Amino acid sequence: MHFSTLFILKNETLENISKSEIDDLFSDRFCYCCGESRPKYRYWCDWFQVGGRWGELFVAKKGLIGDRSWCNEKDPVEKDHYAICEIKDLTEPIDKDCIYAVATKSRIYEAESHREKFDKLIDQINRKEINGVIALIDCHD
Repeated sequence: MHFSTLFILKNETLENISKSEIDDLFSDRFCYCCGESRPKYRYWCDWFQVGGRWGELFVAKKGLIGDRSWCNEKDPVEKDHYAICEIKDLTEPIDKDCIYAVATKSRIYEAESHREKFDKLIDQINRKEINGVIALIDCHD
């Protein structure tokens, strides 16, 4: 199964973040990454991509493109669509229905089991009340 996770890196800038750094941060905390190590905060995905099946969900002034999945690797990337961007650069709100979970560096909030915190974080992002970078993670279980 695939599910999308919004990874929030508070107080980071796009200039100081790379796709490989997001890979490392997410895997160290949440993902088994094919069983290589035990993450600090266990989440039930065992493999992930930055971007992946849903590609570039965020509409923003600037950002980074993530890894393309086999199902969209040949599709053109839409103008101003990214898998990684700064919250301040978003030009369209994030649709909560497209996100399964929201993660920070220390916690993960699933839409079903943590609805209040999940909604609050996405609302804060859409109102640009959080300073930092967001990345779309395509998780696989």
